[in-house]
Amino acid sequence: MEWNKTKTIFIIAFLVLDIFLGYQFFEKRSSSEYDVIKNSSVQTDMNEDHITYGTLSDNAKEGSRITANQKSFTKEEIESLKGQKPKMDMPSDKHKVTKLKMEFTSPIALSKDSVEDDAKALVSSEFQDGEEYKLWKVDKDKKQVIFFQTYQGKYIYQENDDASEMIGQVILHLNDKNEVVSYEQSTLDTFKEIQKESLISELDAVESLYYQNLLKAHSTVKTVKFGYIAQYPLTSTQVLAPVWRITVEYEKTVDGTKKKVQENFTVNAMDSRVFDSSQIK
Repeated sequence: MEWNKTKTIFIIAFLVLDIFLGYQFFEKRSSSEYDVIKNSSVQTDMNEDHITYGTLSDNAKEGSRITANQKSFTKEEIESLKGQKPKMDMPSDKHKVTKLKMEFTSPIALSKDSVEDDAKALVSSEFQDGEEYKLWKVDKDKKQVIFFQTYQGKYIYQENDDASEMIGQVILHLNDKNEVVSYEQSTLDTFKEIQKESLISELDAVESLYYQNLLKAHSTVKTVKFGYIAQYPLTSTQVLAPVWRITVEYEKTVDGTKKKVQENFTVNAMDSRVFDSSQIK
């Protein structure tokens, strides 16, 4: 009698287990089929809107948020900078310097034919932690050459190029002779990676722009680059989020004339949220 009861319990348990496993199988299969259909549909819609994006990886990768601190420059570090003089108050027991403002005693010429290369060489050799910075852009209107700090070779992007909110950035100031006369610098240090998470792929990031109606018809995705973004530049401790930086090119009519413009989008690589967009002049 007891054996019959036990056998019945086992049979019921196995039936419940089979039903559960079958449900899991079909749920997973349906989800997978839905993703294929969804991705296929989005890419078809993008093609119909004449949006080109080349070959993008659809492989997810692992990444993590990062914490970092604003570096405080010491008096010894500042005094070690040869051929330069400070344009700010020197550090003391009551005053920390997190942004260098320095002037060259003799302006440093940059060749008109190789402004970028000369600027890179200058920052790498003459600046504190200069090898950690990569060229971001040359702003001819403002007479500035802007560098962003990197982490493991990847840009730490800024929400804007405003020196008042700069973080992990170098801004070279030029005179009318194309000479560097002064600069500002801030640096992040003490990097720590927080728990790793799965990130969206390059293709996912571009598709997320399309979902949110941010990709114009007849536009071209020029580059998709991985990096980080510092969201709160006025705080001493930063949380850097992993992002995909996407540059898109399209035609725009200005004063009756068509011209090509480029726009940058910064997409959170963890949740597909778009941080910002900025037009490149």
